[in-house]
Amino acid sequence: MTLRSWARTHFGEALAVRRSEPVGWRTIAVAALGMIVPVIAGVALGHAEIGFTIGLGAMLLAGPTAAPDAEAAQERRSPATAVLPAIVAVLAATAIAGHAWSDVAMVLLATTAASVSGYSRPVGVAAIRFIVYFVLSLGLLDAAGSHRAGAALIFGLGALWNIVVRLMLSRKGPAPAEMAGAKPSPTHVQLRANWRRTMRELAGWQFPIRLGAGLAVASVARAAWPAHHYGWIVLTVALLTQRPLEHVPIKLTQRALGTLLGVGLTWVALSSVSSTLALAALICLLAVLAPIARARSYLAYASISTPAILLVLDLEKPIETILLVDRLVATLAGAAIVIAANLAADRWLPKPTPKAVRRRAPADGAGVQPSSTASVSVEETSSPPAAGRSK
Repeated sequence: MTLRSWARTHFGEALAVRRSEPVGWRTIAVAALGMIVPVIAGVALGHAEIGFTIGLGAMLLAGPTAAPDAEAAQERRSPATAVLPAIVAVLAATAIAGHAWSDVAMVLLATTAASVSGYSRPVGVAAIRFIVYFVLSLGLLDAAGSHRAGAALIFGLGALWNIVVRLMLSRKGPAPAEMAGAKPSPTHVQLRANWRRTMRELAGWQFPIRLGAGLAVASVARAAWPAHHYGWIVLTVALLTQRPLEHVPIKLTQRALGTLLGVGLTWVALSSVSSTLALAALICLLAVLAPIARARSYLAYASISTPAILLVLDLEKPIETILLVDRLVATLAGAAIVIAANLAADRWLPKPTPKAVRRRAPADGAGVQPSSTASVSVEETSSPPAAGRSK
């Protein structure tokens, strides 16, 4: 395939709009109530920043899940299943934030989570949610400075508020269509046997290696230019590093283009809107539109969620053009790091053992396919949009 034909196909897919089922009213209601109620309460009590932070924590978990029907039904019956990784991530970030070794701890914890993500699809979804929320939480806590503990509590309240809203809107039981035709799940013995076989090979570690190396390089880049707001490099790497090994993922191109549009929209909003109430209404509108856009196009989702995050993170603070430019440069730098890691892994790491060979394994692992979460990506797990440490 020539470069021209590759580019035509690649950008055609990046700009495509998916035709999927309409977004359910519950998903829209969770997004709306998750942001609007805390914002109204915060503005009414004279603490708008607290309301927005709680709303942000709820918004980042309000999107539709990418899990199969059985797993989606389980999340509806038990919203804590989806939110627990985020709560654990906030606690872990609180424990390490502000220390000289926090970047090292971040890389180690994220790599550990990535290494267990191949155990099963539910574990993979939870692990990737943890990684993204963990990196985002570190960024928010670092920006909070001496008020780190209070910021962690407020941000964590957003996840708890998300649980409350989901419980209020959840169905009382699984719909028959959700459970019909469900295939029996592998046993834990089979899953453990398959995961151990996968991790005995260097190829089984390609995702943790790429993620850990990318986060380490991103942390060094952020520290090398402390005068700039390059904290977004770290979260961009976490968001765009996917389990499937692809040189230039479609999602990477979509995030770069979406961030460019989102930064432009943020500049327009800040240039034309000065009232806190007007900005609050705009942020609430963006929060409601985000899950709808995510179901149709990740590029559209990035374009909508980026200004929402920027406006919340820097509420009532003067935002200069250089700050927005730094956010864009950081996103592009993070994308470049991910591409470099993918190319290096494809060149130097061994390829996985063919499935036909794996199926000769002992009977306790029979029928379990390797890398069962290979199709799970960061943004397919109700993960947050591009944000990160603000220096």
